Amino acid sequence: MKNRIHPRDKFDVGYRLSQAGLAVAYGFMNITYQGPIVANVAVSSDSTKINVTYSSLVSSSIELRNPAGFEVCCQGKDVCSSNDLQWVLTVASRIPGAPLTISLRGHDSCTSKTINGIRYLWRETPCLFKEAAVYSGEDPDLPAPPYIQYF
Repeated sequence: MKNRIHPRDKFDVGYRLSQAGLAVAYGFMNITYQGPIVANVAVSSDSTKINVTYSSLVSSSIELRNPAGFEVCCQGKDVCSSNDLQWVLTVASRIPGAPLTISLRGHDSCTSKTINGIRYLWRETPCLFKEAAVYSGEDPDLPAPPYIQYF
């Protein structure tokens, strides 16, 4: 059956819901119940590098499982927010010594242009099972959620 919305692996869904329930509804402390959340995005002045830093309130480190899933747009904020075809793929990599930051390489088409937006897992949501790029370093079953940020 194509385009099903029901997950085949009910264990993972149940695990995430139970973690969230214990932390949010019952107030249990020190339970990681969500994946890494973006705290800051910094774009270099020449648009060749973008550093994405995740919040230390959710996880003390992140796991980068693959470099895919990130896109940038440098065609102007209005165009980026209204035209899905203007977004181009970019590649992520770890920054040694920075457990919560990844680096994205600016796309060649954005050279000498201002980067107007970055997004993660926007086209691939839902992505293949356990193949998102960013996961919590404390709990490898908790992926970072999709996001979009305009500048």
